[in-house]
Amino acid sequence: MAIGAPTAEVLVYGCREEDVALLTRALRAGGPKLRIADSATEFVQYAVSRRLLAMVLGVGPASVSHLDMIPVIRAIKTDLPAIIIADDDSLELERSARQKDIFYYLIHPIDKSEVKAVLQDLLRHAKG
Repeated sequence: MAIGAPTAEVLVYGCREEDVALLTRALRAGGPKLRIADSATEFVQYAVSRRLLAMVLGVGPASVSHLDMIPVIRAIKTDLPAIIIADDDSLELERSARQKDIFYYLIHPIDKSEVKAVLQDLLRHAKG
């Protein structure tokens, strides 16, 4: 990475506080930083204007519409990986997410070791 080059970020929206804390701990010091979006509009704005490693969306029965942002963002950033953290084990929700060509799908309760493995795989994918 060149001196002064911006650090890649992982953009997060719609996730529980404990998910954000787990993601933060799983990312090593000096690695990508988390950027938390406070609204869907802010999420899309950041996604198309920042240097991102991945986007992470929290989804559930009341927030399944979050998945609709993935194709909008992919129209501009075709190779941006999407990680979904689902509130519950719903076959319909998982099917909807996988139709968006996601990178990984996590279901609550999420495990620290699984999150760490996904993020390491993501970093390998980015270097690939």
